[in-house]
Formats: sequence, C-alpha cells, structure tokens
Amino acid sequence: NFGSLQKYTEAGADDIRAYMTEGDTRRVLNSFLDEKMIYYDTYVSRPYIIYRDKTWATELFALWKQVWEKRCVLLVEGTTSRMGRGNDLLANVERVRRVLCPEKDAFAVYEKILQAVKRVVEPDELVLISLGPTATVLAYDLAAAGVQAIDVGQLDNEYDWYRMGVTTRQVIPGKTVAELYEGRSPTVVLDEGYEREVI
Repeated sequence: NFGSLQKYTEAGADDIRAYMTEGDTRRVLNSFLDEKMIYYDTYVSRPYIIYRDKTWATELFALWKQVWEKRCVLLVEGTTSRMGRGNDLLANVERVRRVLCPEKDAFAVYEKILQAVKRVVEPDELVLISLGPTATVLAYDLAAAGVQAIDVGQLDNEYDWYRMGVTTRQVIPGKTVAELYEGRSPTVVLDEGYEREVI
C-alpha cells in the first residue's frame, strides 16, 4: 500500500488510495513501521479479487487448504458468515464446529467471545476466525493462551468469487459480504449440516 499499486485492479488500487489518503492514515501507519523489518502481506486472505493477475489464486487457495488438512477446526464467525458452506474450502478437514458471534460490532462483546472460545476449544483444534477487526485481536489473545488461531479474514468470500470466475465483488447467496451494501443482510439458507456444526 505504500509503494506501487500496479499489481492491483484499478478498483482495488482506488480502494487502497482512498484508505491511505483518508485523514492522517498514511502518517499514523508509517509511525508504527520499522523500515528494517519485513512484514507479511496483510492481503494474505485476499488472494483473488483485487489482483490484475489472478493466476496465482489457484496455488494460494491450495496452500490455504493445506493449513487445515485433516485437522479439527473451530470456526469463530458472524451469524451469517457461513465460512466453507456452499464450497469445498473446508472439505479436507476432519471436523468443523462453529461459534457464532454478532455479525456487527463483535468487539462490544469481546470478553464474552474470548471466554466462550477458550471454554469450548479442544486440544489440537485449529481456530479459524472470520470476524472483522475483532478477529485479529482474538487470534493474538488465543495464541498467547496456547491455542493455534488464524484470522482468515475474507478468505471464504474470495474463494467463492474465485470459483464463480468473477472480477468484481458479488453478493454470495446465504453469506454475508460485508464489502457490499446489498451483501450485509443475506437471505437465510436452510442447511442442516451447518446447523449441526454450530455449538
């Protein structure tokens, strides 16, 4: 975001420019960065829609799937996120269980979420979190408590768009797409498999 935006689509680059030029954002972010350090790509869970060259997406999604292959997974997500439903993103896991959280403003009940996850997580279970900005803090606090946790961000929506072959963000039936106004209130989809995963 601080250098060339050539690798992004024009819409993706415009979104980055709008964010970076809003108020004091660039200066504030710069104050936290050490130029001698190498930082990981914060778009690690967004390997598709914002890039001009989408050929890497296949390999990147395959690498993501290796992270949870044959693992028991505990998903911590908003009530209508439904990560992995309607696609095969989590098809290679041993088992999925879900902790549902508020779709909006989850940080307002952060302590409740943290304690609930600590209470139900099983040894060697991988926690995948898709819960907006709350996910980053939760992943950190769980890791500090000895739980393997990953903020997977928008990975599920990105995977759906990749499978659809679209080049712009689209509404995904039955799932929240927070980046689209019309995607913030998805239609409820009856799904008994999903209901069984909710703990």
